[in-house]
Amino acid sequence: MKYIYIIISILILSACKERFSPKPNGYLRIHLEEKTQTIFNSTQCPFSFHAPSYWETHNKSLEEHSCWIDLDYSNQKATIHLTYKTISNNVFELIEESRTMVYKHTLKADEIAEKRYQNNINNTYGTLYDIYGETASSVQFHLTDSTDHFLRGALYFAVTPNPDSLQPIINYLREDIIHIMETLEWKNQTASKQEKTDT
Repeated sequence: MKYIYIIISILILSACKERFSPKPNGYLRIHLEEKTQTIFNSTQCPFSFHAPSYWETHNKSLEEHSCWIDLDYSNQKATIHLTYKTISNNVFELIEESRTMVYKHTLKADEIAEKRYQNNINNTYGTLYDIYGETASSVQFHLTDSTDHFLRGALYFAVTPNPDSLQPIINYLREDIIHIMETLEWKNQTASKQEKTDT
C-alpha cells in the first residue's frame, strides 16, 4: 500500500511539469466557386460587363438619370455596390467624390494603393483602389469615358473585417472586379461600333 502512494505521488509530480499552450484560433475552410463568365446587361443601365455567374444582380435605381446595382455573392457574404451617374460637366467632381469615399477608410486602413486603368478600345478610364487593413471595404474603383458616363464600385462584406481570414476571398473577388473593369462597355459606344461594322 505504501508503494502505491509513492507511485501516485511520483506520477502527479511528473505530470505537473508539463506545460500546455493553447492552440491558435483556426479559420473555416473557404470554398471558392469556379469562375464561369456571364454577361451582365441591365435594361436600366447604359453599360454591360462580364462577371462570374455566382454574382446575383439586384437593381436599386433611385433616380431617373442614375443606376444602382448590387452584385451579391451570398456564399461569401460579399456585395459589390455599383453606382452609375451621367456626367454633366462635372467629371472631376465625380472622380474627387469617389476618391473621398475611398479615403474615408484612412482611419482603419494600413495602406491605400491606387492603380490607374485605361482602355482606349472600350473608352474606359479609371482607378482601382486596394485598401489594406481592418476596413469595411477592401477594393473600390471608378470608371468613366470622361464625357457622358461615370461608374463607381465598392466591395463590402457583411462580416466583421478580419484581413487574415478574408484575404483569400478578397484576392479571389478582386479578380472579378478587374474583369468587370476590363470588359465594361458603354451601350452607346456598342451601338456606334455596330454601325461602323454594318457600313
